[in-house]
Amino acid sequence: MNTKGEGGRMKDRTGRRTIARGTGRRAGPRRAARRGVGLVELLIALAISASLLTATAVAIDASFKAYAINQEQSDLTQRARLAVHRMTTMLRTTKEHGPVNATLNTQFKAGKVVTDTAIDMLDLDGDLIRYRYDAGNKRLMVNAGGSERVVCDGVEAFTVRMEPMRSAASIRTGGRWDLLKRATITLTVRATDRTGVKGEGSGEQEITLSTSVMPRRNAW
Repeated sequence: MNTKGEGGRMKDRTGRRTIARGTGRRAGPRRAARRGVGLVELLIALAISASLLTATAVAIDASFKAYAINQEQSDLTQRARLAVHRMTTMLRTTKEHGPVNATLNTQFKAGKVVTDTAIDMLDLDGDLIRYRYDAGNKRLMVNAGGSERVVCDGVEAFTVRMEPMRSAASIRTGGRWDLLKRATITLTVRATDRTGVKGEGSGEQEITLSTSVMPRRNAW
């Protein structure tokens, strides 16, 4: 059985409130109103997202640049090693080596160590072979059998340091230094627009290789 209490509210025999007359609502405590993301929170979230995306873009760009540099260095090293290997192989198996420059050739025969940008040698058939540096086109050239070919492109510097020695016959007769004791080759290669791989070369890397070689017939 319900009874009427204060404020027009209905009470049952236990004294608990039920529904207020004429209101149609429960008389319990009000629930907290729901709210969405505020403007300040949204701006903070956008700032954090932009920072993360920027850091990701920087990391990806750095990885692409590192890949390009490694690719360019690998290509330069391969070309330089191939050119040096060809030249050292030729020097080991040929005879009668000497500088191309006339003044340096005279000094070489006088027993002085000279450095030239070219070297002459004779193969086993007596044919002239010449390696020279084409500074204008930045190329290492070889002339063999009357025809000249490109050994390496993108060459920034090329030198051959030649140490002379005397043959046994020259020592007996008191002659000049007529043989090559040792040649030290220095080759510097850089990628160019002509040699670089598109999208993989930055043109800023430089490789320098140096090696020494002795003609076999002069060493033994």
